[in-house]
Amino acid sequence: MYYYYPYYVYDYRQQPDLSQANIKMRSHLSAIQQIPIHSSSFQQSMAAVVKHLQAVSRALALGCGMSSEFRFLPDTWGLRELHIVHAKYLTPLSYHVYSALGAAELLASGQGRAPHFPLMVGCMNSILRLWSNFPAAIADLRRAAGHQYASSVDEAENLLRPMVPATQQALSISQSAVSPAIWQASLRAAQLAREVRQNVAQSMSQGSSY
Repeated sequence: MYYYYPYYVYDYRQQPDLSQANIKMRSHLSAIQQIPIHSSSFQQSMAAVVKHLQAVSRALALGCGMSSEFRFLPDTWGLRELHIVHAKYLTPLSYHVYSALGAAELLASGQGRAPHFPLMVGCMNSILRLWSNFPAAIADLRRAAGHQYASSVDEAENLLRPMVPATQQALSISQSAVSPAIWQASLRAAQLAREVRQNVAQSMSQGSSY
């Protein structure tokens, strides 16, 4: 049942049962709370992560800008393949890049808290996960757009490609900044958070989440 008020929609359907997930997350957080977030060495590592994620952000901005040209060209703006590239890849990539960068900046400045670390790590892994299927989606767009626009599609892909090594370098630095136990707890917490987001999204009939 929905109740409509100005600017808000309230959904009173039953929330998913997260009792077991809550127990698991509390267990992961007990290890993650041991991150030395106030140590100078940790903050220096996070500052290095910020630099790599800034490179990721710039690559994404340029690639999004280049590919968004197609939304204004009558030959391409109605292509299903263009919608897939933007809705299934570039939009979630934007979420993960900015969330990772924001968390890294907070940690580097000493303003962050322990959960910002698995957030950052999980988002970086999501960047790589999304990219693993992105070349196939961009290839579909290249075919659909036709020879006339193939070079522009290639240019957009080439602008986006530096995201991958920069994200991998940021992940490597992040892993070296904490103990193996904290790293594994962070990975498990990030995966669990993603699963819960998906469950909540499905309970709201909105499909999978980022």
